[in-house]
Amino acid sequence: MRSEAIKNWFKRYPYMVALLYMAFYLTAFHYLETTVVPKYIVHCRLDEMIPFCEAFIIPYIFWFPYIAGAFIWFKHRGWEDYSRLCRLIFSGLTICLIIYYIFPTGLNLRLASNPHETGFLYNLVVMLRAIDTPTNVCPSIHVMNTVMVFQAICSLENLKHRKLTIAVHFVIMVLICASTVMLDQHSVIDVVCGVMMSVVIHGLVYKVEWREELARRKAEVRRIS
Repeated sequence: MRSEAIKNWFKRYPYMVALLYMAFYLTAFHYLETTVVPKYIVHCRLDEMIPFCEAFIIPYIFWFPYIAGAFIWFKHRGWEDYSRLCRLIFSGLTICLIIYYIFPTGLNLRLASNPHETGFLYNLVVMLRAIDTPTNVCPSIHVMNTVMVFQAICSLENLKHRKLTIAVHFVIMVLICASTVMLDQHSVIDVVCGVMMSVVIHGLVYKVEWREELARRKAEVRRIS
């Protein structure tokens, strides 16, 4: 009876779900950032082959309003779609907090700021690095949440302009994921782990029948071709 009353209260004030969880998450993440010392440096040879490009600060920063906008958009679609997105993203963030605590990771990819480098975008990168320390990097939350939003959109029923909407969000997803390595904010390993986590958690939350889903995707590819 009490659980039903709580559920109904959250339905009346859906944004409180996100606000209450984010209060918990930001507190826990700040604790990890300030107290946990990295024990494992994440690095692979492919990281050294990816050039630095300050222009990717734009999609990297765009991630923040993009994720917030996703919650607003899903909320207007109804409680069912909104609550599933909340379960999807909040489950992933909670698991990341646990991983960061048990396996504290760090990054050694970021080079020291070059005093001869100038420009608005480069200055934004310097400001970002002053705020975002190279710790708690694997899996990448930027990547995981972006892929989760894309998967949630692909799972929606009665989606208007479906092909165009999915195509636009696919491009956004690729740019944000690429920005994490183009700015040396993450290793390729962090990106792969973020994608893997999003796929697994999405399958559990949305109860995806993988065999049926693969068969459906193959049928769609054949129909398009």
